Amino acid sequence: MQLFQRILYPTDFSDNSIESMNYAMKVCKTHDAELFILYSYRLNNNGNSDGISHRNNLAHIGREEFEKVNKELLSTSGVKYSFSSEIGFIVDRILANTLDSKVDLIVLCDNMLRKIEQKPEKGKEKLLKRINCPVMFVPPELVAPSEFTKLQA
Repeated sequence: MQLFQRILYPTDFSDNSIESMNYAMKVCKTHDAELFILYSYRLNNNGNSDGISHRNNLAHIGREEFEKVNKELLSTSGVKYSFSSEIGFIVDRILANTLDSKVDLIVLCDNMLRKIEQKPEKGKEKLLKRINCPVMFVPPELVAPSEFTKLQA
């Protein structure tokens, strides 16, 4: 029986996030599920550049980081996956994608959980009250540095 068909994995492409992605990929392999990788960013440019250039730059950074992970980790994993780069608060983007994409499980690394907890609008409580699927937290002690993060060092 296949418990999960689509697993949402929010990422910021930090080392912790990449290392925990390996764990999410193992869950995907176990359940023959698709990994949906979500990169969310905010448009806080503090007046340093025009909004369009700033948005394009942040989107470009997300695509570049994904391409690195794709090349070194995902493309040879045997896991079905897709990627989305979206503007907005991480909690709002998780909620929208959970409802829109028929997500069966959300996997959160320690770094992303901390980002959610830091939100002034009580991001964790908002997320947990409104999601319609289980959330798996991957504590840092469960993940070992991957070959990908060792290459980046």
